Amino acid sequence: MEKYLGKDDKFIDHLECLSKCEVCSIRFTGQHRTPGYGNLNAEVIFIGEAPGEVDNPDLRELPFVGNRSSDLMMDIIYGLWPHGYDDVFITNIVKCNPPKNRTPTEKEVSLCSCWLREELKIVQPKVIVALGRTAANFFGIEESLNNARFKDYLWKGKILFVLPHPAYALRNGPRAVEQYKQLFKRVKRCLEVK
Repeated sequence: MEKYLGKDDKFIDHLECLSKCEVCSIRFTGQHRTPGYGNLNAEVIFIGEAPGEVDNPDLRELPFVGNRSSDLMMDIIYGLWPHGYDDVFITNIVKCNPPKNRTPTEKEVSLCSCWLREELKIVQPKVIVALGRTAANFFGIEESLNNARFKDYLWKGKILFVLPHPAYALRNGPRAVEQYKQLFKRVKRCLEVK
């Protein structure tokens, strides 16, 4: 795959500006910075909280790589969208890896979310999938993820699904992993009827 399908000047400018960002301290204390990745014309965008630490430097430019939870998520995505990154766009609210993989602070989310907003404008997805509490809160969803995962929300005219982070499914065993996969199938079915 070419690095970004549907590449356009706006996204090239976005990447260039992001590479120079020094708005918060994570830029200087985290391991790496990871912009969103995938098809710029994707119908669905998956949004996590922040990149995790990644041992392999060649993978640091990809969101959701380097650990068991990201492996689970990517296995699910490739099972439903066979071309993976060619079919979807995957990103995080905070673009730099927080030290020791900690959860980003509200201030960090506030400072960094301008980059996500720009990605949403460029990609123009039909469906947004917020993965985990930090992503859910960004979209104004305050109720428990156990309740939120069975609902469809609207955010600025787009369908919003709120799912637990894949680490949640792994912590709760094989049955939870199977239930987690069903939540992604719901997202896929929503796109098929659009």
